[in-house]
Amino acid sequence: MALWGKADSIYSPGTVSVNYTTKVVTGSGTSFLAASVGSVITIGAGGTFGQAVISGITSETQVSIATTQYLSGAAIAGVAYTMSQKPIYTLEDSNYNALQTTSTGLTNTIYGVDEYEQASVNATGSKYHSAHAGWVGVHTYVDMHGNLRVKSETLVAMSGISTLDPGTYIAYGDANDDTVLPDRYISFTTQPTSVVGIATTASTSFTALSVATPRSGVSTAWYYAYPVGAAFTALSNDLIYSGVTGPVLGIAATTTSGTRPNGYQFRAVVTSAGGATATSDTVTLTYV
Repeated sequence: MALWGKADSIYSPGTVSVNYTTKVVTGSGTSFLAASVGSVITIGAGGTFGQAVISGITSETQVSIATTQYLSGAAIAGVAYTMSQKPIYTLEDSNYNALQTTSTGLTNTIYGVDEYEQASVNATGSKYHSAHAGWVGVHTYVDMHGNLRVKSETLVAMSGISTLDPGTYIAYGDANDDTVLPDRYISFTTQPTSVVGIATTASTSFTALSVATPRSGVSTAWYYAYPVGAAFTALSNDLIYSGVTGPVLGIAATTTSGTRPNGYQFRAVVTSAGGATATSDTVTLTYV
């Protein structure tokens, strides 16, 4: 039984009931086959909040748990739940096996923080910043002046936490933590490539295609630099350049040497509706 995994959310619908005597959790409308032995099941909230380690999976609607020690002791029937592969040993940590959310709305919570979440939160100066990606424990409290304070500790520093997309019955996914740890990043699906030795009578183009997480529209701006090492300047549409605010930058044939961008460097800067930015590879255009 592993001490932790990489899934911060193992999706399954439905509700559960717990038999404290047999240590069996029975689900209604559940899909427990998406989980694995060693996964942590978190049940309920408030008076029914508790956690347990899954020790066996009988079917889509029934699992065994290793102990009921960290459950609330209250009757649990038709109660909501979540599953993850967070560190098992935290069940024995009094900082985290108490109420997940107190009556004042403050939390003692463990987040699975992927590298994008960690970079995004740290870049914005959020109180929820963490030293490393991985499994991060977060405590919130209000100080004597009424200000929200956040303490975080990295429990397991690691990469690869699977928080990129909503989970399915057969694939791990993102926990419902994006209001605190937003997945704001941009990845390029197509990078521009340099064009070398083009004829002066030919037109050409550079392409930078990207996707944003969370899924949202992106805006693109193309920049040039000349000579190499100079600062990049935003392009404007004119007789030579077209598509300067789109994914494909068009460059018309330029037979006049004075307007020919020979040796120029180009790159695209992409911004998402979620506030993420990313810069494409820098490419060079040269003529025969």
